[in-house]
Order: sequence, then C-alpha cells, then structure tokens
Amino acid sequence: MWLSQKDIMANIPLGTRVSSLFDVPERRDLQPHGSSITSFAWEPHEDGPRKAKKIYYENTYKMEPPEKFRPDKVRPIIEKVLATNLEGRKYDPIECSLLSKALSDDIKHQVRALKFERYKIIALVTIGQKADQSVNVGSRFLWDADRDNFATASWSNKNLYAVGTVYAVYYE
Repeated sequence: MWLSQKDIMANIPLGTRVSSLFDVPERRDLQPHGSSITSFAWEPHEDGPRKAKKIYYENTYKMEPPEKFRPDKVRPIIEKVLATNLEGRKYDPIECSLLSKALSDDIKHQVRALKFERYKIIALVTIGQKADQSVNVGSRFLWDADRDNFATASWSNKNLYAVGTVYAVYYE
C-alpha cells in the first residue's frame, strides 16, 4: 500500500526534521575539499559572534595626523616578513590560506609598533600558486588622498607568489 506525502506528514509531530532520501545530520563539520580554501578574517565559534566593547572617543578636533603614514618605512617590513616566512615553501592551498592570515597579522603588529597615531592599519596578504599565469592584484577605496596612504611589496619563488599590502586610513 502506498502512502501519499500528505498522509506521511500528518503522522509526524510538528518541528521534526524529515528527509525523504537520507538522514541529514543537524551539524556538519566543514572539511576542506577541492583545490582551494577561502580564509575568513573571523571564524565562527559555537558560542556565537564576538561582541567587541564599544569605545567612545571625545572629539579632539585634530584634522591632521601628528605624523603622516610613511610607506618607505612600511615596505621593508612587508618584504622581510614575506621573505622570511615563505622562503623554500611549496604551494599548498590549505597551508597558504592559514599562512596568509598569520602573515597579515604579523605585518599589522609590526606596523602598529611604528606608532602611526590616529591611523587604522589594514594588512592584506595574497598567496597564490605560480603556474605560468598572469595575476593582477588591485584594490579600490574611497579615501582622503592627503592623509590616507598604502604600502605594498611582492615576493615570489619558483612555486608561489605573495603580495602584501598595508593600508593606513586616518581617523579624524
């Protein structure tokens, strides 16, 4: 005897998960599959999103930074971090996605040590495999050309390339 879907659904309590083909687990662990992994700056946690404390600043009415961002001081930092951490490595998509986050954090901490006051520092590292292709890395921002600036450096070996960029955006 064949039962219709309506008859089957009538006997199942409300809120029960139903699958007609197979049982789907409530939570699936993400496993790396394929040839590339996307890295996220924020990884979800089981206890929900992190809530940062809101910091309130009083107006200082300073329209100019005490010291302007100097790309000539930052570029050697990017070059050194890329060269020391990528020398002799081969491209692995999973390892390089984690490494790009670690390198960008390292670059950001070293640039913050230069004490460019009232600047938000943003560091990005792109790592890719060299396979006889052409790659253009670009970015677009809406910013104040008099105060905001950036520094970039690239590094490569026979297996991979890396481009590190640091943006400094002035807080008024």
